[in-house]
Amino acid sequence: MWRRCLLAWEEESVRECSFLLHNIVLQDTVSDNWRWLLDPIHGYSVREAYRFITHSGDMVDRTFVDDVWHIHIPSKVSLLVWRLLRNRLPTKDNLVRQGVLHANDITCGAAGCDSNETISHLFLSCDNYCEV
Repeated sequence: MWRRCLLAWEEESVRECSFLLHNIVLQDTVSDNWRWLLDPIHGYSVREAYRFITHSGDMVDRTFVDDVWHIHIPSKVSLLVWRLLRNRLPTKDNLVRQGVLHANDITCGAAGCDSNETISHLFLSCDNYCEV
């Protein structure tokens, strides 16, 4: 029972979900959890997802990048991913390139980090920002 009437695309999504789950049996004594197939031990992390997308051998497929604008993805998430994949986030290196900051202001803002603040540094290698 839904609190409101579903839109046509929502009804279709419910049918698809019901079909996928039709033979799943949940048990009170068994805990269930999500598994991230790229890292089943540690689970999902933005760092690993970004690493997979950017280092999967080939360049990121343009159709994949355009898929971030799917109707089921919240627009703020789509915008973040789109800007991330195109290096359009306001990191210090991008702000220096645009003339907003001085060249000597490019150091990462994390305590004790002396690296330059770039997208790859923030999302992949900065231990202070990448902790799960």
